[in-house]
Amino acid sequence: MTVGVKDIVVGIPVTKSGNFEEYEKAIDWYVNVLGFNLIWKMGIASLKLENGQEILLFGEEEEDENSIWYTGNIKLNPHYSIQFTTETIEQLRSDLIRSGVTVGEITLGGGGDKVMMFFDPYGNRFWAIEEQK
Repeated sequence: MTVGVKDIVVGIPVTKSGNFEEYEKAIDWYVNVLGFNLIWKMGIASLKLENGQEILLFGEEEEDENSIWYTGNIKLNPHYSIQFTTETIEQLRSDLIRSGVTVGEITLGGGGDKVMMFFDPYGNRFWAIEEQK
């Protein structure tokens, strides 16, 4: 018998640990641009979308390999794939561009879905998709 996974929460490195000013800017960007709500903040920050999906924002611990938050050189070797679903990818793209981040072109993915790649202000790579019904 397997217990299985109930939920998944993704942790995203956004600044060097201890850089509190940049960390606050990161939280503000996720809240004001992507629409997350700040739930709590204690060294890491928990943010949720209205539908209950949660992410954690944390500072990179590049030196302590035993830390749960150790990322190594994640900017050169990203090892995750995070996809955001949207109903209006063109509007999301415009909002992201206005926020000053790098945004790719909208292309057609498998099944005719509209997709685009974008980065947050801290170099984390994401995908957005507008699924065709």
